[in-house]
Amino acid sequence: MKFVFVHQNFPGQFGRIAKALVQDGHDVVALGTVRECTLPGIRYVPYDAVPGPDDAPFQNRYSPVVPRLRRAYGAANRARQMAEQGFYPDVVVVNTGWGENLFLKDVWPDAKHVAYFEYYYAAKGQDLDFDPEFPVTNQEVIWRLRAKNAMQLGALDAADLAVAPTYYQRNTFPAYLRDRIAVIHDGIDARNLNPNPKVSLRLGADGPLLNRDIPVVTYVSRNIEPMRGSHIFFRGLPEMLKIDPKLRVVVIGGKGNSYSGQAPGGKTWFDLFRERIKGEVDWSRVHFVGNLPYDQFVKVLQVSSAHVYMTYPFVLSWSSIEAMALECRMVVSDTEPVREIITEGVNGRLFDFFDHKALVERVRETLKDKARSAEMAREGRRIALERYDFQSVCLPKWQAFLGAS
Repeated sequence: MKFVFVHQNFPGQFGRIAKALVQDGHDVVALGTVRECTLPGIRYVPYDAVPGPDDAPFQNRYSPVVPRLRRAYGAANRARQMAEQGFYPDVVVVNTGWGENLFLKDVWPDAKHVAYFEYYYAAKGQDLDFDPEFPVTNQEVIWRLRAKNAMQLGALDAADLAVAPTYYQRNTFPAYLRDRIAVIHDGIDARNLNPNPKVSLRLGADGPLLNRDIPVVTYVSRNIEPMRGSHIFFRGLPEMLKIDPKLRVVVIGGKGNSYSGQAPGGKTWFDLFRERIKGEVDWSRVHFVGNLPYDQFVKVLQVSSAHVYMTYPFVLSWSSIEAMALECRMVVSDTEPVREIITEGVNGRLFDFFDHKALVERVRETLKDKARSAEMAREGRRIALERYDFQSVCLPKWQAFLGAS
């Protein structure tokens, strides 16, 4: 069969399934705006986002429509060139968040079109109005979300099948649409993510040597920002460091913006949150390591004694399930996306997202009751393997869903 995967930042969520289809002998092509892709066996076709005939009415700096329409036109133009050269796929899979699938059904009408949905925005009850510390005061923010949702609805209209990675993410869509959206997680390489009690790790040439004999608290976010609770985690650092004089904290994440927009005053969120507590923390015991290569990321989690994961009601991070697979002792925010993978007292400890004192107390409990924490961590790994392992669980579901099994 011939498959096309479309994602402006390919491979995105599609890397594992695309490689698996190649290994099964299928012809796999990918479209995106990045200039090159090095995944073996995949023919990568870059496209340029271009203005289309309907671009003009949306020309203002607030519009979320313009870049999505341009990607839609760009992807469709490239697809049309491929069709003119005789390429007609059997299945087209598109991450709909970027607008790219809007016209592809018209170019390849005989293909099965699959819409991958990550999130449907809402003015109330989800991420936008969740955090009173960062209220939304500009009504046009809501209008922009509604415009993004309009593009999502257009994507669903042009799709034969639809899928979302978690039930929470599926359920952000209007109730009358949910039955059209299957739930299949992207999958993680859980079988090859193993705990290693003997691992040791030195952070930098002059940094400390970390191992399982030292209490290490870990926190991961693609970027340090409110969406993943960074402000609450930083607020808890002064008391957290008092738990044990040997305790170390390792923070993985960049200083840019993924989801939360720009920090005020021209600062980064990292700088803003650190300045709030700068006189209260022994920074020699807090290690900011940026975004690490994957093998180093794994080693950090392997030395972790308590792993903190936080998120607004929003998209669930792969890292949360990877931490479970590595038998991390999970201390997590009691928010709906997280409750899909963590049950209090079963495979982790939950705390109120906004209560940094409760966060510290749950870390303290995790470090103190080592036997119970280890038991819950083993259950976390079992759940990660049973529900989210790519090779044994998610790949067969994807193959059946795409008609490739």
